[in-house]
Amino acid sequence: MTLLSLLSLISFAAGENSVNIFLPESKSYGLSYEQHVKNFWKWIISLPQDKNPWADQTGKNCVIGQLETNASVFYLSGNGGGKTERTCTLSAGKGLFIPVSPFEISDKEAPNRSSEDLHKIAKKDQDSVTSLYLKIGNKEYSRQNLEQYRTPTEDFEVIFPNNAIFGATEGSSKAVADGYYIITEPLEKGNYTILYKSSLICPEIDCIEPNFAQDIKYNLIVE
Repeated sequence: MTLLSLLSLISFAAGENSVNIFLPESKSYGLSYEQHVKNFWKWIISLPQDKNPWADQTGKNCVIGQLETNASVFYLSGNGGGKTERTCTLSAGKGLFIPVSPFEISDKEAPNRSSEDLHKIAKKDQDSVTSLYLKIGNKEYSRQNLEQYRTPTEDFEVIFPNNAIFGATEGSSKAVADGYYIITEPLEKGNYTILYKSSLICPEIDCIEPNFAQDIKYNLIVE
């Protein structure tokens, strides 16, 4: 690992199976945070509802769409709100992509809206965040620690399948994303516990989620 790579990591406190996270301005695995965020949403949206990790309460769908790729990161998922605990088994050597407070909006979910409108909707949603929390192993990160990781995106294309999530119809769509995301260094073999929470209050008439909270725990078995 180069000196530059070492400097781009924040070390977690000492402990069993400790892991590092990349700084927001770094290019982890050759991609910017924004590029990783776009790829995450393309993956989530590409999967039909019955196979989608977003609606999975146990972890049974966590590897779908990830086993057959050579991607350097393993995507964890949001849950659409509420409390979820998932158990997943994955291969060592991949980093984690953690959507602490994820948001995406497309012109299929908000028909007849301009690109500018979609960006305004995404920004308003994440401007309304009231709490952020992340714990990896024994290391906790508060809202103050995580605020630098907000990553809005430019427009990008997604393809919704038949039986898509978010009530979208099948086909391609223009999307934008915003939110708070974390990318870790590659995981070694072992067991990891990842806990992340976020909430927002956005009562205005054009808010997609007027009152939202997610509380997600992953028990990861890295082999």
